[in-house]
Amino acid sequence: MKAKLAVFSLLLLFGWAVVQSGRVGQSVDRWKKPAPVTSVRQIKVIEETPEYRLVKHPLGKTKVPRKPRRIVSLSPAATDSLAALGVRPALVASSWQSGEPAPYLADRLRGVPVIRRGGTTPLEAVLEAKPDLIFCETMQDGRLYGQLGKIAPTVCLTSMGSGDREAPILDVGDVLAVASQARRRLDEYRQRRDRAQKALAPQAKRQPVTFLRFRRNTCVIYARSSMFGPLLFEQLGLSPDPAMPIVMSSGGWDVLSVERLSTLSAEHIFLVVDPDSEAYLRGVAETPIWRNIPAVKHKHVHRVASKTWLGGEGILGCEAIIDDVLAAMAPQESR
Repeated sequence: MKAKLAVFSLLLLFGWAVVQSGRVGQSVDRWKKPAPVTSVRQIKVIEETPEYRLVKHPLGKTKVPRKPRRIVSLSPAATDSLAALGVRPALVASSWQSGEPAPYLADRLRGVPVIRRGGTTPLEAVLEAKPDLIFCETMQDGRLYGQLGKIAPTVCLTSMGSGDREAPILDVGDVLAVASQARRRLDEYRQRRDRAQKALAPQAKRQPVTFLRFRRNTCVIYARSSMFGPLLFEQLGLSPDPAMPIVMSSGGWDVLSVERLSTLSAEHIFLVVDPDSEAYLRGVAETPIWRNIPAVKHKHVHRVASKTWLGGEGILGCEAIIDDVLAAMAPQESR
């Protein structure tokens, strides 16, 4: 028994060492492209009456009033979709320390009260908003679903942080009985995205792109199937860094040491920096390793808004990211 435990411990240590070295996935096809993201609908209307619509969502069934007037959104995807549909919520939530919505939503949500939540949602603030409909997010608010439902009819959406960021507008459109308007707005977004893809095509193949985040005194690289990866590498047709095939063929993210940064060959780096890591980035930026990265040498390091790129769940967030990419890689086409 002791021998088996010892072998098991060694295997765990070996696995951890492999993860730390960034060699996860070397036993599989290093250049395998992830499967395309498919649209995932979370809302189904199962009954309609003159007074309400009964909708099924990830946490149950809810009777939604036909014309809700005071909507509280605790879901980033729902907040984005409401703004895209021209619906002004009574209250929204932000998980960011500043307690403010993402900058791309600032004008649309000007004057809308914002609550900042850390580990939990302040139910008192939700109650004070006197909502007749609440959108919440399953991961953040799932355990509070019962309590939220006592305040007002509550519909939950699952975060699309690593999936289809377009679908929520259709779900919100179904909940609010404006499905045709939601479809038209989604079609407008897709046309805009396709125009951007064409504008970027000349640079896409010869100017590989990567996204880095400096956080907690580390450097993180996101994979092509995570967060906004499908938008960049599938829909806009950009090329991932060829020096990072393992990361780019997997999900999630990986940590890059300063030494591993030397392997980057991206021509463009989109960069976000958490407040706790500004000093760390300054130190890294003074090293020859950083200065020799092609994107750095050619002054193609583009600092972008964390709230937009990391929290922009919905078509408005996608449009803001597209604008950043166009401004960096095809400025003549940017608005």
